Amino acid sequence: MRAFNYRHFFRGVLMGVCDIIPGISGGTIAFITGIYTKLIDNIKLLVSVVLLAFARLTGPRSQRRALAQEFKKIDFPFLISLALGIALGVALFSQVILFLLTSYPALTMSFFVGLILASSKTIFEHIEKHHTKNVAFSLFGLAVGVALAFLAPREINPSFAYLFFSAVAASSALLLPGISGSFILLVLGVYPAFLRYLHSPLSFLPQLFVFSLGFALGIALISRVISHLLHKDKSKTLYTLLGLVVGSLSVPIGTALRNIDTPAKASLALLAFVFGALVSHSLTKISTR
Repeated sequence: MRAFNYRHFFRGVLMGVCDIIPGISGGTIAFITGIYTKLIDNIKLLVSVVLLAFARLTGPRSQRRALAQEFKKIDFPFLISLALGIALGVALFSQVILFLLTSYPALTMSFFVGLILASSKTIFEHIEKHHTKNVAFSLFGLAVGVALAFLAPREINPSFAYLFFSAVAASSALLLPGISGSFILLVLGVYPAFLRYLHSPLSFLPQLFVFSLGFALGIALISRVISHLLHKDKSKTLYTLLGLVVGSLSVPIGTALRNIDTPAKASLALLAFVFGALVSHSLTKISTR
C-alpha cells in the first residue's frame, strides 16, 4: 500500500478550504467524493486503538497482540494523505477565502450553494431504504440546518476554557455534512480570533495547543457516534444528514441574497451557482472512477 495518495490529498485540500468558510462543511466534500464512511470508521478505529493502548500496553501479552491486530486495520496512508491536504487547504487558502468572502460574497456563496445542493443528490443515492419513517428523519435534520441561520454571530476574546469548548463543538460539526465548524466558531464568537491564530501561529502557540486538544476530543466523540449510527441504521442516518445539508443552505443563501443588489450581480451569482453544481458533479464522477 502506498504511503501517500494524491487523490485523498486533493480531497483533503477541498475539505480544508470548505472548513474555513462559515456555513460550508468539509464533511459534505467527504460525502461528495465518496470517502465519508471510510473517514468516520478510520477515525473511530484510531481513537479506539489509542484508548486501548493506554489500558493494555501493560497488560498480558495476548491483549497486546489483540491491540496490534486492531492497529493494522487502520488505513494510515488514507488518514495521513487526507490530513495533510486538510492542513494545506486551511493554511494556504484561509487568506484567499477571507478575501473572496469580503470582496465577492454573493459569488463565493452562490458557488458553494450550487456545490452543496448538487451534493445532496449524492447523499440521496446512498440511501437504501426510503420508508416514510426514514424520510421523517430528514425533517429533523432540515430543522436543525435552518435553525443555524437564526443564530446571531458575535465576537469575543476567548478564555482558554471557552476556546477548548469551542474547539470541541467545531470539530464535532466538522464531521457532519451540512454543519460548518467555522460557522459554529462564528456563532460562538471565536472565528475572528481563530483566524488571527492561523495567520500568526508563533504568537498564539498556547491558544493553538488548547484548541488542538479540544479539536481532538470532539473528533474522537463524534466519530464514534456517527460510525455507530451509520452501521446501526444507515438509511435513517443518511436521511438526517441529507436534511442537515439542505437546511444549512439557508446560511450561504442568506449571505448571497443580502449582497445581490443589481441584475448584473444576480446573473453572475446564477453562473457561480451553476459552476458550483458542475464542480460537484465532476467530483462525484471522478470519485466513482
